[in-house]
Amino acid sequence: MKRTIVVLSVIVLAFSLTAFAASKNGAFTSPDGRITFMPGRAVNHGSPAAQSKDPVIFNELATKDPNGLYWCCEGWTVSGPNSVIGEEIWYAQAFTPAANSHAKKLTFQISYVEGTYTDVVLAIYADCSGVPCATPLKHWTVTLDTETFGTCCAVETHSAGNLALTGGTQYWVAATTEAASDIWAAFNMGVYDQVDDTNQADYVSGTWGAFSYSLSAAVEVTGTVP
Repeated sequence: MKRTIVVLSVIVLAFSLTAFAASKNGAFTSPDGRITFMPGRAVNHGSPAAQSKDPVIFNELATKDPNGLYWCCEGWTVSGPNSVIGEEIWYAQAFTPAANSHAKKLTFQISYVEGTYTDVVLAIYADCSGVPCATPLKHWTVTLDTETFGTCCAVETHSAGNLALTGGTQYWVAATTEAASDIWAAFNMGVYDQVDDTNQADYVSGTWGAFSYSLSAAVEVTGTVP
């Protein structure tokens, strides 16, 4: 299924009055719940964590921008079934290695909004007909402890376990949730390339749906590249 997303920052405040959900600290979603916003809350927490020295397989972090690696205040919603949003919403960013390689490290930013759960399930999936397959190749439970949504620009890091990747084949980095989770989080949007579309997908109402959009997820995959 192909979806089209239009994000108009100019009218985002108008949407807030009819938002799908709102948090205690001022964050709110788009009417369909798929995008999370935080107006006017950019706080610089200093220099980001050191970037990996391994070769880059895929990157959507703005590593050369002195003002931030990603958007502080807009991200793709990641929510558990018991969150205030009221349903599971997951997000996945596609990437295609240029050559056979091994993913060793994921650098990304998924920011906490609210909920008693403070972790998400980060995973790498193979591609099945343009969306993530049913079962991940690898997955990890990640506690979100670097940033609260609306601030910038620390990052989370996690070992990818030397996962073998085939060149020219599409894969997915996804943020999902545990079965009883009440977390509301946001996979911060990347600003590395605001012109070219990338393949993305979200999981809403129990199914993955693919779409293309120029604002991707703040994630970098590094490892060994021949």
